[in-house]
Amino acid sequence: MAYRMKGRSLHKGTKGHKSALKQITEKEWSTKTNTGTKGIPEDGGKGMEFLKADLKSKGYEKRLANELEAAGGGDYIKRAPNKKELKKDPDRSLVKIKNPTSQNVMDVRTNRSENIMFNDPSKYDKEGNYIGYAHADYIKRGEGSDPNNNTNRLMPSSNVYFSDNFNWKEGQKNRIEGGDLITHEGAHAITAGEHGMLENTKNLLTNAKGGDASKGNINKPQEVYARYKVTQKYLKNQGLFDAFTGDKFTDKNVKQVEKLMEGVTAENYKQKGIPYEVFTFFGDNKNMKGHGFNKKMSKKDMKDIFNNVASNESDLEQTQTFA
Repeated sequence: MAYRMKGRSLHKGTKGHKSALKQITEKEWSTKTNTGTKGIPEDGGKGMEFLKADLKSKGYEKRLANELEAAGGGDYIKRAPNKKELKKDPDRSLVKIKNPTSQNVMDVRTNRSENIMFNDPSKYDKEGNYIGYAHADYIKRGEGSDPNNNTNRLMPSSNVYFSDNFNWKEGQKNRIEGGDLITHEGAHAITAGEHGMLENTKNLLTNAKGGDASKGNINKPQEVYARYKVTQKYLKNQGLFDAFTGDKFTDKNVKQVEKLMEGVTAENYKQKGIPYEVFTFFGDNKNMKGHGFNKKMSKKDMKDIFNNVASNESDLEQTQTFA
């Protein structure tokens, strides 16, 4: 069955800004625009170093196996169609892999991690969408004048864009060189947003941050996931928890996080040295301007995500793991 995507996904233009949307060729989609002079590392720097090491880690392998087990039968991920599939059906948008194995998921994510283009800062992306700050794009626009290619398509590669309204060599330097923003957008690129995520995982991540992804950006499953990745990196660097090892996230780790986040608010997280993604992942149970409700991560949800063990209402333990 050929799947068609009628709408676009994530960050397609910003309200109040005009954009000259256009259809581009695959060659234009894949054209390198990084000169190495605007503060954006061509290879993604420390952020991509972390994500690639994460993919190869014992912890990732263990979490992914448990995640698939928790999903049970009937779940799926989506991937980009390959050349053979597109030759058979040029309008195919994506391919569903039902009941994927760990190897299926790893093949897709590893390939995507090697095909990310970090572009120089600009006002508009390659398809003419306004760049508000930074975003990853993995869906090529198919709507246009070409009758043979009028379907949006999930691509095997991703473009990561940065707005030229910011100085990435100075004002935003720490976000790039420290790796947090690259880890955030790189995580989106590797999973193709929510497309490469299991439905069960998306539901669990959404519920952990409030249960309604329509209420705010930080409640969307792909955004919870991206913030989780930055949080993994931060806790590892702080010596609080190393997700690469596959060790369990214990009550002791929960208490360390609670102590770390005590008194942290939207007004002072920067002064306290807490990364934006870490604050919006753990939350403070308050509305955050421009983000929606920043639900505080419960002890149970924290352990579900980091330690992959959840208790249901009958107190039967089941593994629910997030790679």
